[in-house]
Amino acid sequence: MSGTRGGDWKYGELSARFYELDKSVGKSLHGDVEFYTRRLAGVSGEVLEPAAGTGRMLIPLLQQGLRVTGYDTSEYMLQICRDNLAAAGVEADVFIADMVDYAKPDAYEAIVVPTGSIVLLPDRASTVTALRRMRDSLKPGGRLFVDLPPSQHFTDPGPLRHQWDGESELLTLQVIHIDNNLVEQRVLRWLRYEQWRDGRLVDTQLQLSTLLSFGVQEFRHLMLESGFDDVSVSGDYADDAEPAADASIWTFEAVRLPPLPG
Repeated sequence: MSGTRGGDWKYGELSARFYELDKSVGKSLHGDVEFYTRRLAGVSGEVLEPAAGTGRMLIPLLQQGLRVTGYDTSEYMLQICRDNLAAAGVEADVFIADMVDYAKPDAYEAIVVPTGSIVLLPDRASTVTALRRMRDSLKPGGRLFVDLPPSQHFTDPGPLRHQWDGESELLTLQVIHIDNNLVEQRVLRWLRYEQWRDGRLVDTQLQLSTLLSFGVQEFRHLMLESGFDDVSVSGDYADDAEPAADASIWTFEAVRLPPLPG
């Protein structure tokens, strides 16, 4: 999950570094890398990954021979992504953009939004706008894939998380406050990132993260409202699994149908 135009925040330097250490290139989250490798097999046209972050998903797809482009709102994320592309010996166009504004009409055969990045948008109107931008960017017959985490995963602060960067530098992440607004179906979380070197605290970053929550039928309706057809939903990256309430992730797949003849 990486940056969108959430309105209140973007990934800063410490959060981008923590993301890279925690979700390195090719690391599969519950089987998502394998799932998208299967689902995109045979795609010969261009693929777009909004909120591509540091290239965790983008680079493995490139290594499978797919033609993938990515964007993100965080220059910190994209700089790490460019370094990772060079280290992997692959090339891709990655650039600053956001889901609400970016569109390239009729350009892509598939668009992939993994890891729940779409819930970082500020409100439902922005979500519909972003979905419409993505629909316009697909070729007729192109497919959109969107991962959506069930909202119960947003309200558990979890333990203090940490990642070592080398032998002497430690990065930590702590959720320090959660506000669950049931009326707006929005969860607000304060995240504290800290950088420690040789046992001393050298930097701290506070980040406000707002996360939208959706039900399966609600999000399916938003996709239909945004001009998609043939919307299907699966759970936990199993191709034919029903979207159970206790799933860790739901994946929506929809098609931009070709225009009717005549």
